[in-house]
Formats: sequence, C-alpha cells, structure tokens
Amino acid sequence: MAKTFLTKKNNAKSTTTDNPLLSGATVLNVQTGDGVKFPSAPFHATLYSSDPSVGEIVKITTIVTDQFTIERAKENTTAQQWPQGTRLELLVTAKLFDDFQTRTEVIVATDGSGDYNCDGTADQTEINEAISNLPAGGGIVRIKKGTYNLTGVVEILKSNVILEGEGTATLLRVANSANLGDVVRIGNGGSVSYTNITVRDFMIDGNQANQTSGANSPLVLWGTASYKHSKLTIENLWLTGAKQDCLKVIAIEDSVIKNCYIYSNTGTAIGLFTSSQYISIIGNVLASNSYGIYDNACNYNTITGNVIRNNGYGFYVNSGWREVFTGNMVFTSTNYGVYLVGAQRVAVTGNHFYGDSWSIVVGNSTNATKYNVITGNTITYPTSQGIALYYGSGTTVSNVISGNHIFGAGGHGIYLYGSSFNTITGNAIDNASRNANNTSNSIYLSNNGSVYSTYNVISSNNLHATQTNKSAYHIREQSASDDYNLAIGNICNGGVTAQISLQGTNSVRGTNIPASG
Repeated sequence: MAKTFLTKKNNAKSTTTDNPLLSGATVLNVQTGDGVKFPSAPFHATLYSSDPSVGEIVKITTIVTDQFTIERAKENTTAQQWPQGTRLELLVTAKLFDDFQTRTEVIVATDGSGDYNCDGTADQTEINEAISNLPAGGGIVRIKKGTYNLTGVVEILKSNVILEGEGTATLLRVANSANLGDVVRIGNGGSVSYTNITVRDFMIDGNQANQTSGANSPLVLWGTASYKHSKLTIENLWLTGAKQDCLKVIAIEDSVIKNCYIYSNTGTAIGLFTSSQYISIIGNVLASNSYGIYDNACNYNTITGNVIRNNGYGFYVNSGWREVFTGNMVFTSTNYGVYLVGAQRVAVTGNHFYGDSWSIVVGNSTNATKYNVITGNTITYPTSQGIALYYGSGTTVSNVISGNHIFGAGGHGIYLYGSSFNTITGNAIDNASRNANNTSNSIYLSNNGSVYSTYNVISSNNLHATQTNKSAYHIREQSASDDYNLAIGNICNGGVTAQISLQGTNSVRGTNIPASG
C-alpha cells in the first residue's frame, strides 16, 4: 500500500560549465552527459557553492542535452553571478511541498506505478485517500487498469472531482463476502451539496454471487431533498452484479447518465428517487435487470436513445410527473415495456417495442394516472396487449393515445379497462388477436363490473385484420355501461364477428368505413 506522491530523479545534480554564469543569464550549461540525470522540465533546482541555504533557486523550463533554459530568482531567492563549477542540484524546496499540497491530478495503480498503489486488499483505502487528498478545489483521480478489491465504500465528498479509469480494464470489484451496501458513492445523504463531479470509464462489479448477506448497489448518487447534488456526469461505465438497485439516484438534479452498460442485476438498472429532476438518461444499454429504469415520484427527466431489453419492466414510473421517454428501443420485457402508475403529464413518444408481454400500460394504482401522451410508437408482437389504459383502485383518465403503430398483438391492440375521457386517434393497428382467432379486438373498451370505460373518443384509426388469426371486432364496448363513447372516422377491415360494436345507448357511431357491420 505504498504511496509515491511525486515523480523526481535521485542524484539529479551536476556543476555548471559557464565561466561565469551572469546574474541576468537565462541559459546555463552542465557537465557533458549530466543533462539526463535531471527529470523532464519544468522543475525547480538550486544553484549553490557550498551552502544551499544561501543559494539561488531557478526554474528549469526546457532541457536540450546539457543546456538548460532557466528563470531566475525563484521562491524569494536573489539572482546572483555564479562561477564555473557551481553546483546545480534538485533539492527539496518549498515549491515541492506546495506542488504536493495542490496537485490536481493523481494516479491510482496496482502495478506500483501510481501516486497511490494498491495491493489487492481493501483497495478502497488508497482510492479514498487519493480523492480526499485532492485540494479543496477538486481534481482528477485516474485509476489505471487492474482489478481493485473493495471491502468498503469508495466515496466522493467534494465538488469538482473526476474519477476515471481505463475502460473495462479497470475493474472495481466487491471482495468475496464483503457484504457491502453501497460500492461507489457520491455524497452520503448529509447536509452538504456537491456539484461538478464526473465518474467515467471503468467497471464496477457488485459480485452478488459471492456475497452472503446485504443488498449492494454498485453506484449510488446520494443527496437529500434539502441538499441535492447537481451537475453530475456518469458516463461510459459497466455496472453489474447488484443485489439491489445498480445505479441509484437519490435527490439529484441537472445531471447526465450516458453511454453506460448496466446488466445482470437482481434489482433496477437505474433507479430515480426523492424528487430527482432535470436528469438526462441517454444512450445506455440496460439488459437483464428486474427493471430497466424505475422512477419513484421524480419529475422533468428525459430518457432518450437507450436500449432496454430482457428486463422485467422497461420503464416504470410510480407517481412521476412530466417525464419524457422518447426514441428508446424496448425489447422482450417479461412484464411491461412501459408502466405508468399514478403518473401525470408523461410523454412516451417515438419508441420501438418488440416482444414485450404488455408493451405500454397506463394506470392501475391508488393514484390518478392522467394527462399522459402516448404517441408515435412502433409496437410489434406483444404477447398480450399493445397499449392498455388500466383502472386499478385509482383512476385512469384524460390520456391521449395517438399515431402509434401496433402490429401482431397477442391480445387487444388498445385495451381500455375502466378508463374514461381518453382520446384514441390516428393509430394503425394490424392483426390484433394474434394468439387466437376471433377472441380479442383492435380497440376494446371494458370494465371491472363497477368502473366502466366512458366518454372516450375513438377516431381516425386504421384497423386491419389480414393474418390467419383475426380480431373479433375492431372497436368493441364490453357492455351497455361502457357508454358515452364516440367512434368516428375509423377504417375497419377484416373483423371476424363485426367491425364495430357499441353497446352503450348513449355511445355514438359516426361516419366510419364501413358504415355498418
């Protein structure tokens, strides 16, 4: 665990050949062949005859063989005329200690080449010392390639810090049976806010298979509602092996999470908590987690350009407001691709879904799920429903479902279950009821026996059934209590039982194609 703080050369000394070295000279010469004894410029060295305490400190700015370009009278010394044969030596000066105290870039290594050198045991000690010893204004800690075994948390508790590695060759790994909670952490949930912190270019493995207890999270950003951290950048990380949330974001704002690969975790790939807001989550790959992104009561976040595949849920919003989920690829979620519960004013736009169980589900919570916009998405081969507006013990009302293309839904294309005051317009639904002929519908308005689907507008949708298994109906109300709905301007083709079936006495079938049936 030895530390080498500064790079220098031993026996860096010679004598001058200038006869004499004038007090105003800016070039000096040393004995032939001695130039290589000195480190690379710039550095400070001392000219003296016999007593360094009355010498002159000069700054060596460039070295060409045995000729040094110098700046005179450094560190409160006086420029003097020096005779031939004066000693020039690299000595410890006040500047050396000042440089040590204010170094803004340090290296952590496993091969002995760092400023802080790890030995494979409790390596968080050296990493934390490197971070802690940065000046108050922050700096850069570079972790060289190698495997770093952790038995405690790596923690950043100052602003303006960059913690970076060398890609997957830099591996921070929880030691067997260390049973950590947090592995790498920004903040500690205390009463200090931190800002301008970057964590990038290395891998963190929670090593959950070799833990006997605990629920670790490889990376935690931990603020509080009163002391939020901001301007954090999390990029180019590989995160795996979590028993809980892999990247946990608590009370963070104005930050970016980008280009990370987060995979094979028991819990959530990215979890947003405690009113985290104004965060951009961009270009990540989230694979084989319980949740791709879990959002608990957060606001104003943008999730775009991510690949989210083979998770239990792709994007789960619990009581979040004004989130934007756009341009993502969501594949083969075992539950729901997108799940909005108690969410309001969330936009789900321009995404591609393939092979999820239910592609998009809006509702089914104790809180109102309303004013959400689901538009411009491409949904292919969901094994059950394409888009569902789903009543739970709350209400699911006043949502807009528009301009989506839904192909090959195993069940219903768009499914309203006790949901009202919604606008369903301009969608193209092909080949719903793929699992069984004459069973499900392109658009189905249904109820739970006490809460009904009412006051919905179903307009300008293009609904087709061209495969072997076809929709029973293209637009269907389950019962007479599913009432006050308007179906107008829709094109319906190929329904087995009929094209449109409205049961409510106050529902209106306007001009559609075909006009009847």
